[in-house]
Amino acid sequence: MKSILNFFILTISLSAFANPLKGTWEYVSGEYATPDGNVKAEAPAVTSTRIVSDTHFSYITRHSNKFAYAGGGTYVIKDNYFIETVEYGNLEDYIGRTMAFTFKIEGDLWYHTLYENGKFVESEIWKKVPSKL
Repeated sequence: MKSILNFFILTISLSAFANPLKGTWEYVSGEYATPDGNVKAEAPAVTSTRIVSDTHFSYITRHSNKFAYAGGGTYVIKDNYFIETVEYGNLEDYIGRTMAFTFKIEGDLWYHTLYENGKFVESEIWKKVPSKL
């Protein structure tokens, strides 16, 4: 009985610390800073899939049904920050770069925003793809 109780407590404890970002996500919309001002994009004109494991992330993006870019690397979660380090991809300026996005999860939506040196860089919304297991 004691081992069943310990297992139950451990299961509850692990689920409390479960990674809310782990899984597959599809792009909903975003806003991006450019030299000419902010621009907005949304699906279906822009489609992207992001996959997050326990330690890594990857994404592939299409614009108007044509390949645009892909990349990935490692990440950590610290407080309400998703801190990613890009290790590979076709945007060479991003390789080796570490970016700290604030994030929040509301239902099946992931909101994340990036500011660098106090300036807005981007904000995106992703929707969790349900697991088929």
